Amino acid sequence: MPDQKKILVVDDEQQLALALKIRLQANGYAVVVAHDGQQALELVEKEHPDLIILDVLMPVMDGYSCLRELNTRLGRGKIPILILTARERMKDLFELEGVADYVIKPFDHDDLLLRIDRALKPRNSKGL
Repeated sequence: MPDQKKILVVDDEQQLALALKIRLQANGYAVVVAHDGQQALELVEKEHPDLIILDVLMPVMDGYSCLRELNTRLGRGKIPILILTARERMKDLFELEGVADYVIKPFDHDDLLLRIDRALKPRNSKGL
């Protein structure tokens, strides 16, 4: 599928990352997985994802540090980012960094799919 959107899932919980990958692939997305922020940065350059689902608490490089580095390297908002975390109190901080949306664990998969679609829509409709 030439218009298939690619999503980078970044989460150190391997079972959750795998479940997300399977669910997203079943809904027509290409999926790449990283288990820490450093791997995510490497994969962004290699894979050029259309959207990133980014966990906050991870080893090596946490989600917030990864987000800041992505903003520095690519420019803020270049790739839509959905923050995935159990820490709702950090919502305002991530919104200041330009994230597309914020999803609280545990989450509803259908709600996540709607948020992904919403985050990708502005990119799909540019130039129309």
